[in-house]
Amino acid sequence: MKKGFYYIIALLIVSLFWSCSTKKNTKASRFYHAFNSRYNIYFNGKTSFDEALLSMQNGYKESYSDMILMYPISAEPKDKPETGGPFDRAIEKSNKAIKLHSIKAKPPKKPGWRNDPKQRAWQEQEEYNPFLKKCWLMMGQAQFYNADFLQASATFSYIARHYAHDEEVVAEARLWQARCYSEMEWFYEAEDILGKLNTNGIPRKNLNQYATVYADYLVKNKQYEEAVPYFKTAIKAEKNRLQRTRMKYLLGQIYAEQDQNGLAYQMFGQVIKANPPYELEFAARIRQTEVFTGGNYQKVIKMLGRMAKSDKNKDLLDQVYYALGNVYMSREDTVNAIKNYELGVEKSTQNGLDKAICQIKLGDLYFQKRDYVKAQPNFSGALSGIQKEYKDYERVSKLSAILDELVVHVEAVHLQDSLQTLAKMPEAERLAVIDKIIEQVKKEEEEAKALAEKEAYLAEQEAKGTGIDRPGTETGGITLPTTSGGAGFYFYNPQAVSQGKTAFQRKWGRRALEDNWRRRKKEMSTFDENGMDENEGMTEGETGEPNEMPADSLELGLEPVASDDPKTREYYIQQLPLTPEDIESSNVIIEDGLYNMAMIYKDKLEDIPLATEAFEELERRFPKHSHLLESYYQVYLMALRSGDQVLATTYKNKLVTTFPESDYAIAIADPNYEYNIRMMDKVQDSIYQATYASYLAEDTVTVRRNYRDVSAKYPLADLLPKFMFLEALTYVQAGDAEGFKNALKALVEKYPTADVTELAGEMLKGVLRGRMMVQGGIKGMSWNLRFGLGEDGMLSAADSARTFTAEPNTSYRMLLMFPAGTLDRNQLLFAVAAYNFANFMVKEFDLSFEEAGPMSMLTIHGFFNLDEILHYYKMIYGADGYATALDKNVAILPISDDNYETLMRGKTLEEYIEFFQENFGETTPELAARWKARMAAEQIKEEEAKAEAEEVGLQNSEDIPEETSTTEIQEERRETIKKTVRPKEQQKQQIAEEAVILPVVKDTMTVHKEEALLPADTDTVFVRPAAKDTVAPALSDTVPAVVAPIEQPKELTLKEIEELRKREAAEEEARKEEARKAFEAQQKAEKELQEKKAKENEELLKKQKAEEEALLKAKAEREKQLERDRKAKLQQVEAERKAKLKAREELRKQKEREYKERLKQKEKERKQKEREYKEKLKAKEKARREAQKAKEAAAKAKRK
Repeated sequence: MKKGFYYIIALLIVSLFWSCSTKKNTKASRFYHAFNSRYNIYFNGKTSFDEALLSMQNGYKESYSDMILMYPISAEPKDKPETGGPFDRAIEKSNKAIKLHSIKAKPPKKPGWRNDPKQRAWQEQEEYNPFLKKCWLMMGQAQFYNADFLQASATFSYIARHYAHDEEVVAEARLWQARCYSEMEWFYEAEDILGKLNTNGIPRKNLNQYATVYADYLVKNKQYEEAVPYFKTAIKAEKNRLQRTRMKYLLGQIYAEQDQNGLAYQMFGQVIKANPPYELEFAARIRQTEVFTGGNYQKVIKMLGRMAKSDKNKDLLDQVYYALGNVYMSREDTVNAIKNYELGVEKSTQNGLDKAICQIKLGDLYFQKRDYVKAQPNFSGALSGIQKEYKDYERVSKLSAILDELVVHVEAVHLQDSLQTLAKMPEAERLAVIDKIIEQVKKEEEEAKALAEKEAYLAEQEAKGTGIDRPGTETGGITLPTTSGGAGFYFYNPQAVSQGKTAFQRKWGRRALEDNWRRRKKEMSTFDENGMDENEGMTEGETGEPNEMPADSLELGLEPVASDDPKTREYYIQQLPLTPEDIESSNVIIEDGLYNMAMIYKDKLEDIPLATEAFEELERRFPKHSHLLESYYQVYLMALRSGDQVLATTYKNKLVTTFPESDYAIAIADPNYEYNIRMMDKVQDSIYQATYASYLAEDTVTVRRNYRDVSAKYPLADLLPKFMFLEALTYVQAGDAEGFKNALKALVEKYPTADVTELAGEMLKGVLRGRMMVQGGIKGMSWNLRFGLGEDGMLSAADSARTFTAEPNTSYRMLLMFPAGTLDRNQLLFAVAAYNFANFMVKEFDLSFEEAGPMSMLTIHGFFNLDEILHYYKMIYGADGYATALDKNVAILPISDDNYETLMRGKTLEEYIEFFQENFGETTPELAARWKARMAAEQIKEEEAKAEAEEVGLQNSEDIPEETSTTEIQEERRETIKKTVRPKEQQKQQIAEEAVILPVVKDTMTVHKEEALLPADTDTVFVRPAAKDTVAPALSDTVPAVVAPIEQPKELTLKEIEELRKREAAEEEARKEEARKAFEAQQKAEKELQEKKAKENEELLKKQKAEEEALLKAKAEREKQLERDRKAKLQQVEAERKAKLKAREELRKQKEREYKERLKQKEKERKQKEREYKEKLKAKEKARREAQKAKEAAAKAKRK
């Protein structure tokens, strides 16, 4: 009985588990698997997920000085080398729950289910475990926080398709997918998803999530104004207090970016009131000073002063003084602002972004004051503390490079002036100055030595106190690594290297990499610098005494050894220009320095007054300097630019008088030169476009003519080096290597700093090394490109002998090739990866990008044989494949690994295509057909592009001044005469009627039918010599008709022959007269046509010039009006600001007076009360004394 009971229990348990199998879809099975998924696997995975997320948030170190990120995950690198991370356990648990508890079996169908929408939707579901959607979402979120954004986006895309029946799940998955795209900076795809969600309607549950994701997307796109309303919604919906405070701080930064300083100040105040961590509170207070608009600034300064004295801010003093500088700047007190910014730089302990921001502020202030020498070290120093992603990086980098270049010349001029001044002093005064310098150097060395000893002592004490040993100590405990290698080594530390570069440039500027770079005289060097040993100069076998200097050492030209010790007089005396040669060298340095300073002021800083001043100083000090021509021209241009006609006329006359044969003088002698200068940019652009189109069309004549015209009319055009480069390339098209080499040489010598000069120089090096020049123009897709060529353009013997092998049973790869830079790699990678993930759940493919010359390729690895890769090829070209949706530039080629190596070692794509078609064409005819069609289409496209370029060249040629040569006119006229005198119809008639010219015979002459007939007028009809046995004459294209032989009598008398000749002469004379008249008529017509065309062109030019002048005048007037309006507005704003400040000051003074009055009144009342109180006390004391006396009197009376 008991045994049977156990059997029944076991049977019931088995039945229960069988009913809960994933192959059955019942209420019990759905409940069982949902319950088990939620409280077993999902619970463990979610716990691990939350712990990893909390660890990520706590470990994230944020820089509040720059605009913060909305989520810490955005700081993760976008191109991780490997997948995975701290959220792998959550992914593992999600996979496990899906694998064990997914129910895909359809539930039992009720009668009439097709007519019931709910039942039909129920049957069409793909997943019936109601809780499994949480597992799928956790998997995608874990991949997202692992920074595997591509995998996560594919997962969320699958979730949206898998749960298409659940609007809330679809919306949540799409929003997470949009976040993935935003993190990968695929903003177009993210915007597309968010736009579709907004159009289709967002479930109420997902509205807050939508606002958060969209706000993050807009901030990443710098669309701050549009992001504000979504940010407000996201902040209200955020449950995490710290994240909510961070979002408020970010919103404050957005307000500040939009110059909404009042709102920004309020938002940072809300951050402070939220009691956040101290770093965030401190940053909010600093940001408030950036948007401070006035008010009780003294209170703010006192608060910041207290913060500067606090010990917990000792590493944040750069930010405190930066904030103080901001407050003073709000009061337009630049003196105190500069003082505090400099303190911020000085007190900085971290040399990071905060110090760099102080330096940028200082640099901007000095730059506005045009004190470029003081601005330079600040911009240069700031570069080491900011990243390339910083908003002002490009501006700071550009200014730093310009000022570095400028300061080198300024300091060079200052140094040479000082040296010359010192050299002109009497020797006693000169030595006194040098001695003072030596004393200062010694003092600085002693101070530096004492400071270093103090720092070493403090570091040693600190190490002893913390139990950490420095290398070389014996105190025990933890020993720090030395800097002989590893990450601590100087050159392995990018920040240290960057700081070193900045310090070097701050002191020396940007110097060329050369020996003795610090020396003005490169030949002066010590023996050590010249590579001499310590023992060199000693006689072999002696006791180490140095050799004596030979008697004729001066005759040999030997100089005394230069001193490198800055504590000796010789070190300074050797640098002084004491001889005429040294003074001349010093003057050359000053000349170059002043000229380069002026050019930098003019071209890079656009400071016209300083540039003019520098040029005039250069001319004043060196009236015949080597840059005189360029200086005159530059001052002339600046005077035209600033509208100073007097100065422009002065320097124009100087230039023409002093340098009458120069290009500048010839150019400015043109009466229309000023107009040409103003219109040069527009004209040269249009001519260059036409010239480039002609180059593409391989029209070398037009390219060279345009280059000659532009160089003659616009010798100072900015695009002239590019014209010259195109002209050089025409020699390549013509196959003229010598002309190509000479043109490149001329370009490199004439324009050494032009942007095309570097490329031209590399080409010239190749030509000079003897590399072969390939004749031809620009081609399309490189089907004939030969991969793997050496530097000499040749193949090695081993590579030449390699051949393709037709082996189907070997590993293959798929190449998706395209010209480099023609499409977005990320989009291509995503398309392939998403397709592979969706269609091959078991098989894994490896994707990688490779470069092969001008071609890029995405390689898909993982195919074991030819059949497998051909099956994949057919799939991707199927209805659901991605091949047809790819860019047309992508060519898809299956290839074995061995053949790929062969292809990359000297073969072309065309050769491989021919090999593949020959060996595998029967099995895959569509593959080879696609290749051939693509090659043919590209060839047609190339021909169309060439024709279009020719058409563009013809259209634009009207804008180019043409000067047709006399030879070309004569050729055209000759062709016209030929066509006029002998039209085809007339030629046919004349040839038919002409008599045959026969040789003179005595009596009679016989003409045979087989003889060739020649027309009489051989000057106007081009006839090829007839073949020896030809019956009919061989006429040229000008006379295409073939004339049959004319029947002639067999014999003619002499009289008949003479009459025939006279008739021929008369006809010939008539024809010549007719031709002459026709020629004169044609010439007259051409002349009239040319005169008419010239007149029309002249009128058109006048009209264009008048229109341009009117436009320029209107533009100038409009700019002047805008400038007047701007100044008026600025004056109004300034007046309003001053009025507000005055009213605010009056109000403050009024309140201060009222406050003082109240204080006086209170003081008066206090004194009155004090007097009353004292009087009461006196009265009480008096009463007490009287009572005491009465008491004593009574006692005395009683005793009596």
